Formats: sequence, C-alpha cells, structure tokens
Amino acid sequence: MKSRSHRYRVYLLSLMLMAIGVLFQALLLTGHLPHMHLGLHPAAADPSGFFAYQKRDQDASPVVRMHRPTFETGMIFPQWGQMAYSERDNNWQIGLSDIQQQTAAQWIELPINFYQSTINSTQILRTNNTPTPQAVAAGIQIAHAKHFKVFVIPLLTVTDPRGYTWSGSIQFNTLQETEAWFANYWYAYQPYVSAAAQAGAEQLAVGTEYELLQQAPATLWDQLIAQTHQIFHGKLTYDINWSSLLLYPLPPWLRNTNLSAIGVSVYNPLTDTPQRLDPNKLPALWQQTIGKMLDNLAVQIRKPIIVSEIGYRDSAYALYKPWLRDLTAQSWPPDPAEQAAAYNAALTNVLSDKHITGIFFWAWSIDLFQPNYKPAAQVLHKWYTSPMA
Repeated sequence: MKSRSHRYRVYLLSLMLMAIGVLFQALLLTGHLPHMHLGLHPAAADPSGFFAYQKRDQDASPVVRMHRPTFETGMIFPQWGQMAYSERDNNWQIGLSDIQQQTAAQWIELPINFYQSTINSTQILRTNNTPTPQAVAAGIQIAHAKHFKVFVIPLLTVTDPRGYTWSGSIQFNTLQETEAWFANYWYAYQPYVSAAAQAGAEQLAVGTEYELLQQAPATLWDQLIAQTHQIFHGKLTYDINWSSLLLYPLPPWLRNTNLSAIGVSVYNPLTDTPQRLDPNKLPALWQQTIGKMLDNLAVQIRKPIIVSEIGYRDSAYALYKPWLRDLTAQSWPPDPAEQAAAYNAALTNVLSDKHITGIFFWAWSIDLFQPNYKPAAQVLHKWYTSPMA
C-alpha cells in the first residue's frame, strides 16, 4: 500500500513538471510581452515607483533578446561645454552607467550644439557651450568602452532676440544666401564629422529639423550628403520634424542613396487640451496618430525610419504639446505614471513595426523630460530587454 501511494505521488509530480514545462514553452513562443503586466501607477509608499519596479525586475526571470537584435534601443544624453563628453566630463561617464543600469539602452545619441544669431544669418557659430571635436571623439570612445553604440547629431539653436529659437525657422530670401549658409554649415560641422568617423561612431545625422531649409534646391542637400559620406562611412540619416510631414511636400533628396534611414522627431500631440489620458487607450491612439504617419513616410521614401527624438514630460499633461518646456509646462502637476504610460504607448508600437528600426528618448537628466529613477526608466528597461527588441 505504501509503495503504491509513493508511486502515485511520483506520477503526480511528473505530471506537474510536464505542465510547467509546457507553460514555459508557451510563454517563450508567445513572446511574454512586458506591457501586459506593467504596473504603470506607482505605489503610494514609493512615489517614483522606481523601487517597486526594481523589485519586480529582480523577482522576474531574465528575458532573452531574440526578434530584433539590430533595433536601436536608444537614449539621448546631451551635454554642454567645450569639454563636454570628454574624460573631464564626470556627468557623461556617470550618466552612461546610470542609463545602462536603469534602461538597458544599447545606443546613445550624442548631440553637438551649434548656434546662429538670427533665422536669416548665414553664420554657424561655436560657443563655450559647444564641445570641441576632440571632446566628441573622446565621448564616443568612452561610450564604446561601456558597450554603447553611438549616434551623433547636430543641434542648431537660433538665439534670435525676436524669440525664434528653433532651427526649423531658418530661411533665406535669395539663393546666394542659402548657398552661403550651406557652405558655412559644412565648414562648422566637418571637423565633427571627421571626429565621429575617426572615433568609430556607428551613425551620424547630416542635419536636424531644418524644416524651411528642406525646401532648398536638392543639389545643395545632395552636395552636403556627399561631403559627409566621403568622410563618414557609417550609417547616415537626416532627422526631420514631425510637423514637416503634415505641412510640406517631401523633398526629393530624402531618397538619396547615401542616407540609410530617415530620422523623425516625434512630438505629435495626442490631445488638443491639457488633460490626462487613459493609459489603456494610449497604444491604439499612438498608432492611429503617429504610427500610420511613420509607416506612410517609410513607404514613400523606401527607407527605414528611426524615431530620432521623442520625449514626454513627467506631467499629467504629457500628451498635450509634448514639445513644451516653458514656464507653463513647468507649472503643470507632475505625473510619473502618465509619463511612463506615454513611453509604453510608443514602445508598444515601434518595436513591432518593421518600418521602424530605432527609437531615442529625450532626454537623460533634462528637467521635465528626464526618466531618471522614474517609472519611465523601468518601462524602457522592460521593453529594451524584451523578446521584441
């Protein structure tokens, strides 16, 4: 009797082990999508939600990357100053380690800050806020030592006293002025293109959000792309602003064969009024408003798309005019859960979209937008280590 009972218990144990094995295989085959069990609202005892997420991560089984190993899982980490990104920039080195630990990002976007005095000026300026080419090269090498891949981009700011600050507002009345701007732009950018090439950066943008200049003669753009390609043999992009896709015809030079992808700065609002949106409805709303726009662009230009910049404030109104960083935006109530939900909506869509090959979030350690030690960082970590990535 005792022997039969023992055999029966062994039989039941075998059945249980087989059932567990089948369940585990099913989880692997279905992808075990992380957004299905994300708790986007932080616990009251932990306002940031960071440590609650961290504990769940420690308790969870590790997930193996498998489906899209070349997808660019990125974070933007801007620094200012002549020695920015260099060995003397402690913030760069510490921040890279924090990004790696908190988000599992494998790509870093490194902006280089240029300036011009008005929207009609043809002079491109380096200031005390602009890193030297040597500092940029050192920053790339430091990032490589931490096993990041590097995407270098130019960020041009207008210091016009009339209030214009966006590079998309730059425009000229004559072809001669336009040609002068392109010549001076290349003169300013060329040392950094060389530094990026010598340091082995994986990807570089020829420009960022020059919305009105995009309608300049295609020969000027093709020449700029050729000059850049002659020095930099990695992946080349041009990063267009989302508004360009709604307001202007696509310039033909976007199809230039030396551009391996087109980047898009994605700051589309998902609401017309300051309000908090239901996190459960955000993925579908994001796809309808933004995903279709990016897919249409990919089809038209026959190139992959990179979300080269996207950002959401730690705010209850994260989805209302997400580009705002002024005093009005600063006065809105913080809401790390809404920020995390916005991150989740974007990542739910882009990681499963074969037209999109990367995404970079604005920005580490930047007030209002930073995900540091917040639920948004944990959303990044979930997706950037998921089977989808």
